[in-house]
Amino acid sequence: MNSMETAGPASVEEQAAILADVGFDGFDNRNLEGLDAQLKALDQHGLKLYTVYFSVRIDEGEEPFNPELAKILPLLKDRGTILWCNTMSQKLQPSDPAGDDRAVPIFRRIADMAAPYAVRVAPYPHIGLWVESPEDTVRLAEKVKRPNFGTSFNLFHWRALGEKKRPLAEVVQAVAPRMMVMSINGNDGTTAVSGISPLQESQTDEYFAILNAFKAAGYRGPVGLQCYRVPGDPNVHLRQSTAVWQKLKERFGTLGNAKP
Repeated sequence: MNSMETAGPASVEEQAAILADVGFDGFDNRNLEGLDAQLKALDQHGLKLYTVYFSVRIDEGEEPFNPELAKILPLLKDRGTILWCNTMSQKLQPSDPAGDDRAVPIFRRIADMAAPYAVRVAPYPHIGLWVESPEDTVRLAEKVKRPNFGTSFNLFHWRALGEKKRPLAEVVQAVAPRMMVMSINGNDGTTAVSGISPLQESQTDEYFAILNAFKAAGYRGPVGLQCYRVPGDPNVHLRQSTAVWQKLKERFGTLGNAKP
């Protein structure tokens, strides 16, 4: 829900009203906080909870994830929600497969807990974290081996890999077969967090190339909008992104709507 963090209203009801008015299909929750109230507001406005940005820690001696998960999962039953897991280690370098022996049982546990509620699970590739690249999500999905556990792609964090990132065609080939969710964003040409912006009409070709590559590979899941630290009134910057998204839809046909 980071589209509302800098200047949006505090109440989830007002946030949901803005999203519905702008034309979004839904949004993202942070670590199951305030989930009950969010779901009520979403239902009232005909919106969907696409993802939960869910923290997972793989170092021994730490609680690996929110212990309230088992109690809260029933609220998500049959909503099509994905636990999008930002996965951290204070001991291991990003992408170090030495953490797989610890991470795989944790993810199997989460996936098995989520399966009865038709909730899916995917690692979130985040620059500087243990799961850093899209390829990390592929490696884990191959080892976790659960039907409700898959891969994901985040445009900002892929670009932020700089010289470490693999070519888009290779990434798509690896990630697309199991991909559950992706997000895009505008940028100022840098890889800094401060460079995240609303979608830019001048960058439409870049978005099209990325989305078209995944579509051609068979992806038909949700496309999110990364709004981390985007300044200003969400009524303004979300409408800017929506206008660009509509132009993309015209080029593609039906893609589904982005979410903040």
